[in-house]
Formats: sequence, C-alpha cells, structure tokens
Amino acid sequence: MRDFRIFARTVRKVFDHGVVVIWGSAVVLPEVFLKAVSVAYNLGAEPAGVTTASFDMMRPYRVGENVLARPFPRDAERYAFVGQHEIMLPLLYLLLADST
Repeated sequence: MRDFRIFARTVRKVFDHGVVVIWGSAVVLPEVFLKAVSVAYNLGAEPAGVTTASFDMMRPYRVGENVLARPFPRDAERYAFVGQHEIMLPLLYLLLADST
C-alpha cells in the first residue's frame, strides 16, 4: 500500500501540465495508473494540460482506454506509438535531445 500511495502522489503531480509515458505495459500498470488517477480526482484534483503517450509493439486495449482515453477526457493530448522498442527508444531519445 505504501508503494501505491507514493505512486498516487506522483500521478497527482501530472495533473498540472505533466507528461505520462507508458512503455510496453499491457496489463498491470494501466490498471494501477487508472486507480491512482481516480484517487487524485476523488481528492479534488483538476487536470490541466496533461499529455499521455504509449509506446508499444501493438495497441493493447487497456493502455488505449486506461492511459490514453479515460483518465483525462478533456484538455489532454494523447499519442499512441506502435513499433519495436529497440527502434522507438533511440528515436525518442533523438527527438528529445534535438528539442533542448
């Protein structure tokens, strides 16, 4: 339970123009993430400017619903990237390194 509380506190910080990146997690993490978001909503948090991104080798249902669609139905940018991790990770690194 302690781990979940730490995770929920971290997820709450995302509500203020934060970024969520899920990398290759099809089952457990999207479910736990949705529960942590629910805790934040129940404690009165209002999301603003959240960006969510999923990197996976296919489009799993739970990630699409529990990370990209349900948690932040308004005022959120959503991205789903599909590809091999050994290609996508270096591409993301290059994109982020080039933007600084």
